[in-house]
Amino acid sequence: MTEDRQPLTAVEALAAFAGRHTDPAAVQALIAEATRELTGRTVVWPEDNVTPLRLYFRRHEDVSGVSGEGRIADGVQWPDGSLSIRWRGPHPKIDFCDRGVDTAEFVHGHDGLTELVFIDQPGETPAPAPAAAGSAAAPLVVRRVLEHALKKPVPCPKCSRTAQCRCIADRTEGRIDAVLGALAPWLNSGTGGAE
Repeated sequence: MTEDRQPLTAVEALAAFAGRHTDPAAVQALIAEATRELTGRTVVWPEDNVTPLRLYFRRHEDVSGVSGEGRIADGVQWPDGSLSIRWRGPHPKIDFCDRGVDTAEFVHGHDGLTELVFIDQPGETPAPAPAAAGSAAAPLVVRRVLEHALKKPVPCPKCSRTAQCRCIADRTEGRIDAVLGALAPWLNSGTGGAE
């Protein structure tokens, strides 16, 4: 009697082969590198502490006459680098860019007439969950001011762009200044509220 076996995928075959010759961590690294090389995506493992990043498309000139100008689409960059895009307007649709930003800019960028703007900054940790009932939570107005300040675009210290850039500069100081500036009325009053 012959046994019905499903053929192995290339990744399963690679993992089986590598597993006979090296340790599990090396197998995982090899699969991640092969995936990145072949698909342009990063393998996201369950133990990875990464979150999606929100973004939108800002079109400066509508060459096709379909999407319009301004904020024409909203999206998410998933932890593996791929993008999901939801177009605005009377005929919305969803696009998926398996190879991420490069594909989105190549297909939808129209030679720089459409800009991809990140709302969330890469590497930022998401805001903590609201405090539990009964704990000393900040007043709602302070929480909203802080939330607004944290989402405010901070210019890159190297190129001054507020959108994502390739400088890979640390924007921490600018973010701290934005938060302290927003909270200054509460910090200076000494009464726990703005004057």
